[in-house]
Amino acid sequence: MLRRKQEEHLRFLSDASRDPRSAFRFLSFVNEAQLAERVLVDSLKSVQTKVRALVKKEYAKMLNKREEQKCRILVPKSRLLFGVCDAWDVLKEGECAVKITMDGDGQPSALKGCDVLVTRNPCLHPGDMQKFKAVERPELSHLVDCIVFSSQGRRPAADMMSGGDLDGDTCEHRLHISSLRV
Repeated sequence: MLRRKQEEHLRFLSDASRDPRSAFRFLSFVNEAQLAERVLVDSLKSVQTKVRALVKKEYAKMLNKREEQKCRILVPKSRLLFGVCDAWDVLKEGECAVKITMDGDGQPSALKGCDVLVTRNPCLHPGDMQKFKAVERPELSHLVDCIVFSSQGRRPAADMMSGGDLDGDTCEHRLHISSLRV
């Protein structure tokens, strides 16, 4: 499965300099919103040189300082989210609530009835990864583009994630979430 994901990622990088849709997605993933907008407004041709340079930079990140390969894969079906505690106390232990803005239509959509793998960013320790059950609760429906963790149980979810305390530190609380049913 990892090899397939890596092959998809390499194909995605290759397509980014030729296909406007892939270029837009790539530029969004690497946090180049202004260039992504130019692809939509002007054309891919207007930023193609910059896209190629960014793709080359992405390839370079696949080697460490000793020129050894390392695994680096952008996961399209994932999100970088801000983690918050369930102030309404409606989530049970092992549950989370996630409502994300969708790529295609920009409308918010709740994940429900699936398992999600949540990792802290950066993910440096196996304890930084946790599996939760995504559920939908009406009391949390106003929260979009964040992950809501249960505060119930012997150890709250943020605490289980290697000491994350939701105190506002960006590196502690921006969470990468991907559905296990990919």
